[in-house]
Amino acid sequence: MATEMESESREAGTADPDSKYPLKVLYCGVCSLPTEYCEYMPEPAKCRQWLEKNFPVEFARLTVANAPKQDFRAGDAPPAGEEEEKKKQKRGGRGQIKQKKKTVPQKVTIAKIPRAKKKYVTRVCGLATFDIDLKEAQRFFAQKFSCGASVTAEDEIIIQGDFTDDIIDVIQEKWPEVDDDSIDDLGEVKK
Repeated sequence: MATEMESESREAGTADPDSKYPLKVLYCGVCSLPTEYCEYMPEPAKCRQWLEKNFPVEFARLTVANAPKQDFRAGDAPPAGEEEEKKKQKRGGRGQIKQKKKTVPQKVTIAKIPRAKKKYVTRVCGLATFDIDLKEAQRFFAQKFSCGASVTAEDEIIIQGDFTDDIIDVIQEKWPEVDDDSIDDLGEVKK
């Protein structure tokens, strides 16, 4: 049966007359595809190097037949630009992590911002420059003043209510590294 099908496919013109059946396919040790398809993989240079090292006859046949775009010899390495291109992340993933900028200790500013009618919120800025965890400070203020508090910006805590008078003493008590000279009260400020 198999011989009849082989002869029919040869007659139909789909079979290669120079090939011996059953076909023996050589698979690449790098990308695990047939060696004819290595050029379509992300790193064809590695596939070519592997093929040249392990099967030099097959490598010679493929390079002559396909005339690859980039021809690297066994000792040569790919150009430096290609190496750097491989290191760059193409898409997805975490990407590059930005390092936080270290700043010298600045001033802690406290401002009272009007909300509606006779209601105010207190804004505290600059605690992060003293390496104070803003989430911890936000929880501390909310518990101390029995009100809502939130971290709204990179270095800003909003406390619901007018606590400008009390907050200076509380900050100095809780964080002794923040001295009296580095705390600035701006008073009432428009948002």
